[in-house]
Amino acid sequence: MKKKDIDVIAAGHTCLDLIPAFTIEGKVDKMTDVLVPGKMINMGECVVVGGGPVTNAGVSIRRLGVKTELIGKVGDDDFGKQILQWYETKEGHFVGMEVVKGESTSYTIAICIPGIDRFYLHHTGANDTFGYDDMNWDLVERTRLMLFGYPPWMKKIYENTGAELTKILKKTKDLGTTTALDMALPDINSYAGQRDWYAICKDWVPLSDIMVPSAEELFYFLYKDEFINKKNNLGPKETVLDNMTVAEVSKLGGDILAMGTAIAMVKCGHRGLYIRTGGKDRLSKLGAAGCGDLANWADRELWFPVYQEEKFVGALGSGDSAIAGFLSAFVRGLSIESCLRYANAAGSMNVTVPDGLSWNKGFDDLTRRIDGGWKTKDMTITETGWKKEREFWAGPNNRGQWEAAKGK
Repeated sequence: MKKKDIDVIAAGHTCLDLIPAFTIEGKVDKMTDVLVPGKMINMGECVVVGGGPVTNAGVSIRRLGVKTELIGKVGDDDFGKQILQWYETKEGHFVGMEVVKGESTSYTIAICIPGIDRFYLHHTGANDTFGYDDMNWDLVERTRLMLFGYPPWMKKIYENTGAELTKILKKTKDLGTTTALDMALPDINSYAGQRDWYAICKDWVPLSDIMVPSAEELFYFLYKDEFINKKNNLGPKETVLDNMTVAEVSKLGGDILAMGTAIAMVKCGHRGLYIRTGGKDRLSKLGAAGCGDLANWADRELWFPVYQEEKFVGALGSGDSAIAGFLSAFVRGLSIESCLRYANAAGSMNVTVPDGLSWNKGFDDLTRRIDGGWKTKDMTITETGWKKEREFWAGPNNRGQWEAAKGK
């Protein structure tokens, strides 16, 4: 087996992000107050950057001082050339990026109107044909941890009950590389939305050492009918996440531990991060990027509120940034508490900029902010078995060892 001389690979969904800036003063109540047929809307500058989890998480991890490679697929069209040029200009060369003749490159147009929940116009493009043969296995063999992002937006990956990604994850594990899996919500009414996601997850989750989905994604994939029922009964400007109880999120974390993952780090947007971990036996089988301290990581259940952001601009890429903060701390061998701090720090910095990358001033900058006494937003959990400990909320399944207090 080759020397593990790369810390992280971000593989999977790659696209070009186009983020037009709305110059509206104040907040808007309804989207139709702005997007009116026949109306000319004056806009600000459009930010054009590499996007998707391969870029937003992978490049962020690299900017946080971790040796990182990317594996993705673009077409030989103008958007594909623009993504590769952006990489070369901003970050240098990534050998795992594949250009395919005759295919279109994925793009996302992010519509972020002040006061309205963001939505996206998305084309999956070459991501739909990405598969096992597009992986650079030499890079994977040299890597301690591989993050695979957004498989529900990659047709070949999720077809046939997810057989293609199952094959990729098995091979990655065989090479001794730790696996991390990020998800994404498909359009419920689309082809992807009609797949049997519970059956797919039953194959993927046991092969994923670390799961980093959102609470809404987990809810949809494991309990689709309940998700749709909750979604159909939302009030104005409410989201499914707003109406999920702490007990429901905790159950989802327990569900995917029972399915076979070792670490479930569940993104809860403005409500922060929930984490649930397995026992020492499962955690000892993580692969090359193992836990820094098994006693600290095993049998934990924590919820960490978000940090107070300086100014909210938009949440595009905030989940990817949180994953970047978490994994960049994880591969450094830090405690579970520190990994959550860096995850929330990165996510909270992300929402202060329009894109998913320009917030990133490096790992030392996050450390300075955290060590400087950065305050979290107020949060109270009243459900049975939860109690406030340090700056965290500890759940009824939290039995592991807390990190040592500073100065001891």
